[in-house]
Amino acid sequence: MTLRATESGASDPGLAGVRPFRFDCHRCGHCCTHGDGHVWLEPGEDARLARALDLDVAAFRERFVRTVTDPRTGALRESLREEAAASGASASGNGRCALLAGENHCTVYTARPRHCATFPYWESVLDDADGFERARAICPGIRPEVSAEARAAAFEELRALYERVEQVVRNSRAVCLARGVCCRFEEADHLLFATALEADYAAHALPDAPPPAAPGRCPYHVGGLCTAREGRPLGCRTYFCDAGPGAALEVEHEAFLAEIRAIEARHGYEPTYASFPELLRVRGVGVANAGAGDAGNAEEERS
Repeated sequence: MTLRATESGASDPGLAGVRPFRFDCHRCGHCCTHGDGHVWLEPGEDARLARALDLDVAAFRERFVRTVTDPRTGALRESLREEAAASGASASGNGRCALLAGENHCTVYTARPRHCATFPYWESVLDDADGFERARAICPGIRPEVSAEARAAAFEELRALYERVEQVVRNSRAVCLARGVCCRFEEADHLLFATALEADYAAHALPDAPPPAAPGRCPYHVGGLCTAREGRPLGCRTYFCDAGPGAALEVEHEAFLAEIRAIEARHGYEPTYASFPELLRVRGVGVANAGAGDAGNAEEERS
């Protein structure tokens, strides 16, 4: 077992890594379903997990625990089983943790092993560039940190692009009636996606917002109105209910999105494209008590 101590109180231990990054868990389950590694159990964790599932320890161990050789040390260790192995289909399983249910829902999340709880702050991720890339390929919550200088330059280019977008919209004669229907995503039956750069730009310009009025809704949509007109992403700027100009603007949208991706590439941004409200959430916008994170102080790696 290898442990990595980090400074208590650090905003994000990943910032001290060989490739500085921030992390916000999306509860997507990707780290629990990929690869052929092991989730090591520490003494006593089997009892805690058994209680979480309302099982006795013997029943839990028979169904969910296996003894395997640690490839790093050659010692025998206890590990959680993978799904197929738990059902008896194979000895090694299929990479999906047997404690997952449904759409990658962890049935023991609050009691999960320390090995799980400390991901991705493992020595193999913090100190090894290749290990970092492997973890980043799996986990959408890992966000490589962009330098302040690169971010400022990217913001300036994005601001100029938004000005061109507004000119195109004016020329299209599209009309917004400011009803706010398009911002009530659950009613409009659509989602608002944005890039990481756009989310950073909006969060920098407007860091404070109340919690969303409804699940999945933008925190900047307050009282039926947008409170982030200057910082809103491309998707907001080019979407109109009017079918005529709206269709033409969809074509313009794709061209401008390609330009935004080029700006990101020039300044070291990752090519993220995800729900705008979720991107804001992981940046602390619209989150009650934002900044009161509880990152772990010791990390161990998954082989």
